[in-house]
Amino acid sequence: MIKPFYRNIVVCGNVGSGTTTLAKGLADKQGWKYLSAGDFFRDYQKRRSIPLWNKAAIPDEIERKIDYEFLEKMKRNKHIVFDCHYGGWFARDLPEVFRILLVCDKNVATQRIIARDQFEKETSQQIEERRRQLRAKFKKLYSSDSYEDPKYFHLVIDTTTTSIEETILAVLNKLSAAS
Repeated sequence: MIKPFYRNIVVCGNVGSGTTTLAKGLADKQGWKYLSAGDFFRDYQKRRSIPLWNKAAIPDEIERKIDYEFLEKMKRNKHIVFDCHYGGWFARDLPEVFRILLVCDKNVATQRIIARDQFEKETSQQIEERRRQLRAKFKKLYSSDSYEDPKYFHLVIDTTTTSIEETILAVLNKLSAAS
C-alpha cells in the first residue's frame, strides 16, 4: 500500500512503453481511479477521423485544456493514477505526486503497438511519426525541455524485457520505501 505522502501517481513514457498497462495495474492494486489523457485524445481523434499519428491536427487549445485539467486534478484530487505523456513534466513541482517514467527499446515498443488490437492499425512509420509529433507538440506548446527527462521522475523503469508483474512490484516496492 502507498504511504500517505503520495496523493497521486503519474505514469509517463513513449508510445508502446507500457504506461497504460502499468497505470491500470497500479490503479487496480491500490483501488484508485485511473485517468488517461490518451483515452481522451484517441476518442477525440476517432470522432473526427484524425489518424493517431497526426497529433498536429489536434487544436492547440484542446491540447492545453486537457493538459491543464489533468494538472488541476493532480493538485486537487487524490488516489488517482494518471496515464499521460507530459504528466511528469507538468507534475514536476508537485511533491505529493509520485512520477514514474517508463522507457523501452523503440523496436520492441513498436512491435507491441503493431500487435495490439486497436481501432486503428498503425505502421511502424506512423508510430514513429506519432512519437515525433508528440515531441513537436510539447515543444510548441510548453517548453524546449524533454518531458521524458529522468530528472522529473522518482522512478525510471526499462520495460524492454521486464514483465508487467515485475514492473508493478518495482513501483510498489519503491512507494513502500518512500516518505
